[in-house]
Amino acid sequence: MHSRIKTIVRALVTKYKTNNVYELAKCLGVVLVVTNLGSSCAGSYMHLHRSKTIFLNSILNEYERIVVLAHEIGHAVLHEKTNCYFMKSRTLFLTSKIEREANLFASEFLIQDDILNKYEGYTLDEIAQAENILPDLLKLKFDMI
Repeated sequence: MHSRIKTIVRALVTKYKTNNVYELAKCLGVVLVVTNLGSSCAGSYMHLHRSKTIFLNSILNEYERIVVLAHEIGHAVLHEKTNCYFMKSRTLFLTSKIEREANLFASEFLIQDDILNKYEGYTLDEIAQAENILPDLLKLKFDMI
């Protein structure tokens, strides 16, 4: 599963020549709506009438929006016709296959493969703190969850 998702992410980055999650959404024809979704929903992906729409909660900070958008783009790419909701209270330790795949997509898109070389001898938690990355996202990237 992980290698398949890594291959898909690499193909998208190569095809669209971007590492920017907002640009990728635009290239994929995703309609992005930033609005107040309340305190429990971080974002959602909806496929309706052949249109892909991602809703991001306006109360999120910019880093959270980037992570949630990458996750929801994962749904748009991997689970195109499945409507999905990302609840804020969830961690990245999810049991649902489609949620885990969306998180893997986000980790592959947002974290460079060579990040461990830059921090040789550091723990993943130390790297996450230094790079301002969610520790669980970094652990997912390197198959530690």
